[in-house]
Amino acid sequence: MKKYLLIFLCIGNWASAQVIIDPSLKAYYPFDGNAKDASGNKNNPIFNNATLTKDRFDKPNSAYHFNGINQYMRIPNSATLNLKNQITLSVWIRPTGFYHGICHASAILSKGGGNYLPGDYALRFDDALISSGMGCGDITADTIHQNFRGTGTVLNPYTPYIKKNQWYSVIYTNDGTTARLYVDCELKYAVTFSETFSNTEDLFLGKSNDPYFKFWMNADLDDIRIYDRALTEDEIAAPCGGTPKKKVIPEKKPVTEIIPVPKKEIEPEKKIELETRTNELMRQITVDHDSISIDLYDNGEIDGDSVTLIYNDQILTTHQLLTDKAKRFIIKVAPGNIKNELVMYAENLGSIPPNTALMVIYDGDKRYEVNVRSTKSTNGAVRFKLRE
Repeated sequence: MKKYLLIFLCIGNWASAQVIIDPSLKAYYPFDGNAKDASGNKNNPIFNNATLTKDRFDKPNSAYHFNGINQYMRIPNSATLNLKNQITLSVWIRPTGFYHGICHASAILSKGGGNYLPGDYALRFDDALISSGMGCGDITADTIHQNFRGTGTVLNPYTPYIKKNQWYSVIYTNDGTTARLYVDCELKYAVTFSETFSNTEDLFLGKSNDPYFKFWMNADLDDIRIYDRALTEDEIAAPCGGTPKKKVIPEKKPVTEIIPVPKKEIEPEKKIELETRTNELMRQITVDHDSISIDLYDNGEIDGDSVTLIYNDQILTTHQLLTDKAKRFIIKVAPGNIKNELVMYAENLGSIPPNTALMVIYDGDKRYEVNVRSTKSTNGAVRFKLRE
């Protein structure tokens, strides 16, 4: 029956009214014996070594299994996969294992690598919510408290947690203002998150295209859909019989934002031009883990300090207004004689010069505090060395 789904308004085998093909559907993978795109946009994989398996109705050769080790699909970048400020990602998934590598994330769908950079979009499941984003510093994954999440997320875990060998409907939407995640048609979170979903990278299923954050997925996957709009509540409720189980009032913007270190410089709409300044080393810290998290606050009175962060000569983030609420960053610490230097560039001096910040660094169970100051002529810098 799957091959007729495109002529239905609803997004699954539960449709009942025949209509014109939805032009907002940019990619659709029903996995009816193959991995071809059935949306008409020809977003077919150029690589696929996943294994055909039975779907949630026990129909053979109607879903794909990814082994969490080396199986994935790669779909070339195309104009139809680069969206404006609205998106829906919809999948059926049956997790069969959990990723134990860095950050413990399993990439269901990923366009833009392992980092959440402007323009990227992804669906994952991991232990980031139960650990408040601290999982990247832990060696062992928490396989008991895993949640699904999308590009826009909160740091509050929700229940029930993921169970292995169980099928789930997972739908992530963004209407241009609010990101929402639904699991089995139940709204799990809603958070203010405005972004454009467009980048130059290929689309991956089953892993992330990143040398550090590989995020291999161990799961069965079926009925993947990508829309360039946010589906309505009625469309989202369709697989559960037409009625949403629960409504959640959108939360304000998350108190803490997770921003892993990028593997390449951010390319915003306007080129970022920074003045040449001297880096003043505030502290050098030897760490035990190759991934650490950093919380950044305004130090002292909140006076409008705004900063750009640069890590190993690559812009990590820009136009960050410092407040008493943490901005969280997760960075990779390379071994050997790599400088691993985090630089804070002052965009202004606030109302009380100089521009000052408190960095709280978490290295596993260890915690460090560093007061960093920057001026119009100097940048505050902190270096990290991985213990050998």
